[in-house]
Amino acid sequence: MSEAVSLQDVVYLCEVAERPGVVHSIAAVFAHRGLSIKALVADTSHSLPRILVAFRGTVRQCRMVEQVLRRLHHVHGVRTFPIDAPELRALAICRTQGELPVLPGVREQSLGDTSLLSGTYGAVELAIKQLLEQGLVSDVSRTFVAL
Repeated sequence: MSEAVSLQDVVYLCEVAERPGVVHSIAAVFAHRGLSIKALVADTSHSLPRILVAFRGTVRQCRMVEQVLRRLHHVHGVRTFPIDAPELRALAICRTQGELPVLPGVREQSLGDTSLLSGTYGAVELAIKQLLEQGLVSDVSRTFVAL
């Protein structure tokens, strides 16, 4: 009898040295294991630059990736957040097809034929997924930060 494999969405916040090749090294952790990165953002506004990596995987894959990231020479620290952590905030700009419904946990600001969505990373991701399925948005551009 096979057991269903559950997937989880996580974000790794890696504090890194400001050196050439650091992003490549982090991306290689995923590539060498045949894993896809959902999103990657570099943040240099702190004393130690940070790289945020969103990933969806099994509990085992998430644990393994975190362990390997911690062993990278230029990575000074790794914190793991669930996708719905309040510290993770997101912004998305979408081309809209009419008025958008109320989106739980997401603030929407209409800018003519585009909308700016903001909220926790998990809430914005879920809202975008639902709006795309309903055909209410297209041309989505998004980013996220950890506070």
